[in-house]
Amino acid sequence: MVELTLPKNSKVQQGKTWPKPEGATNLREYRIYRWSPDDDENPRMDTYFVDMDDCGPMVLDALLYIKNKIDPTLT
Repeated sequence: MVELTLPKNSKVQQGKTWPKPEGATNLREYRIYRWSPDDDENPRMDTYFVDMDDCGPMVLDALLYIKNKIDPTLT
C-alpha cells in the first residue's frame, strides 16, 4: 500500500493559542490557518477565543474583531 505525505515545508503546525477573555460567558473558539510566503516557516493554526457578546454573529464580524482587538497581524 502506498503512503503519501506532505513535504516537510507544507505540514501545518500548532500555532499560538491566545488567552481567553476574562469574565466571558459566551465564548467561541476560532482556529485560523496562518502562513506567510515571506518566511521560511511552515503554515500554522492559531487559536483565538472571542466573547460573542462583544462581537456580531457572522464569521466576518469575528475576524474583524480578532484583527482589531486581539491580533493586528491578521490580514
